[in-house]
Amino acid sequence: MSNLKLKLTKIDPVKYALITGITLAVIVFVMMLFFTIILGGLLGGLAGGAFGGPFSAMMGGSGILGLIIAPILYFIFGFIFGFIGTVILNFILKKTDGLIIDFEKIGETQDITMIGKE
Repeated sequence: MSNLKLKLTKIDPVKYALITGITLAVIVFVMMLFFTIILGGLLGGLAGGAFGGPFSAMMGGSGILGLIIAPILYFIFGFIFGFIGTVILNFILKKTDGLIIDFEKIGETQDITMIGKE
């Protein structure tokens, strides 16, 4: 099989920061959804008695608020730290003359000769 070596010299910081922020926001949204539905209802129902009560309403309300605010905060912090991390990585790649990545052709239908050409 034929191999192709490419050198990674730079990553777009804004693009990577967006990917990091969106990924963290989606993961936190799914986790908060689980905590809001399962644990919020269960713990609120247990604390408020068999028929619920004020504590049950409070648990549901704070869970919904967390479901909205937590993904936004994680997106913001994920974007900021993803951007900073990519700027640092680009600096290191520049000082070390890039990162060589090996690709291998595994099938007959793939044409790897066009990779890296625009």
